[in-house]
Amino acid sequence: MKLPVCGFLALLIPGLALAMEPCLQRDSLPQPSGPIIEVASTSELNSAVANLSPGDTIRLQPGTYPLSSTLYLRKNNVTLFGAGEDCGDVVLSGNGMDNANHGNVVHGIWSDAQNLTIMNLTIRDIYEHGIVFNSGAQAPLISSVAIINTGTQFIKANPTGYSVGVDDGVVENSLFWYDNGPAKTDHGAGVGYFNGIDVHGGSNWRISNNRFENFHTPDSAVNLWNPAILMWNGASNTIAENNVFIDVDRAIAFGLVDRSEGFDHQGGIIRNNMIYNRPGLFSANRKYNSDAAILVWNSPNTAVAHNTILTSGNLNKSIEMRFNSSGTTVVNNLLDAPIGVRNGGTYNEAGNFDGADAAMFVDPQSGNLRLKEGAQEARDRVDYSSYAPEDIDGTSRSGNNNVDVGAHEFVGTAPPMPPSDVRAIESNG
Repeated sequence: MKLPVCGFLALLIPGLALAMEPCLQRDSLPQPSGPIIEVASTSELNSAVANLSPGDTIRLQPGTYPLSSTLYLRKNNVTLFGAGEDCGDVVLSGNGMDNANHGNVVHGIWSDAQNLTIMNLTIRDIYEHGIVFNSGAQAPLISSVAIINTGTQFIKANPTGYSVGVDDGVVENSLFWYDNGPAKTDHGAGVGYFNGIDVHGGSNWRISNNRFENFHTPDSAVNLWNPAILMWNGASNTIAENNVFIDVDRAIAFGLVDRSEGFDHQGGIIRNNMIYNRPGLFSANRKYNSDAAILVWNSPNTAVAHNTILTSGNLNKSIEMRFNSSGTTVVNNLLDAPIGVRNGGTYNEAGNFDGADAAMFVDPQSGNLRLKEGAQEARDRVDYSSYAPEDIDGTSRSGNNNVDVGAHEFVGTAPPMPPSDVRAIESNG
């Protein structure tokens, strides 16, 4: 099997270790404090979870931990921290996303606790959710985590009721990946029912610097249009920024359904995201029935700023406003497909350019939609927008008619990306 480019995608075959971007190296992460419980086996992990106290940290030594049941984390202010060099060194593994004989590993982690931190590890091959938050959970932090191959949602935040859910979540520097496509069996809602991050009723989430790849269902699936990031059911004020999406049916949805009262999402900013689909990903019929990579559906007062979207002819639109989207602003996006509306959607716009093509970018197939030096059509084209004062790399933007359109501000040399040819190294574990 050919490894995906850029190194950040690891097969995580037992006995092999690969670089795991966009996860950060352990030494650059905040180190755990308070009581620390060291574990090095599944039995020790289960014992630590069963005996947790508020404020404890479970620190997992490098290795693979075959789960014998879902990890139920129910104490506040708890941290689950991998002690490896990066998130690929500690692996919590289930019995397979298509294996109905999951052996009590329905989910990887289940929590109704406040201030749970999960950091520097991998969760993979889980029958339903990689991580699920239920009523009572608040302010979770998911940082430098890889979640690979889950049967439904990779991260799920359930509501207590409409617009009442898990608030103040952060998901950052993490990898969401199907190594050979989504689950092929029905997990209760029809084949092809999945999302990367699915938040019901939550407010003030920040979803930053993550990577989503291979979130594409075949035409034979029951569910064809699953957003990689879905914020709905009364969610509000989400920030989705600096994320990379490759071969996804939909990338980001703020809102999904029309509501006779209230909103499905409101407020928030979608900025500096890079979205790429390879040519020919969708069939002709699939494209005919498509909508867009970014959806603002029943989400008033939302900003969509400085995103780069290369649909490669797979989608009818790049960005779509639908239902009540009053007060929405769409500004300075670099696109290869039109912006559109349906069912009464409205928006204000400025500085968008829909003349993008693959030749403008450093390495589209790897999701690197940074501008090449020769991409003059996109450079020094638009005015500064306060919705996105910095680009995807943290480069400041300033000036009128002096800002590049899209997610990347060209400054001479694009930051180096991980290598496209990745060699597996045998680990000591």
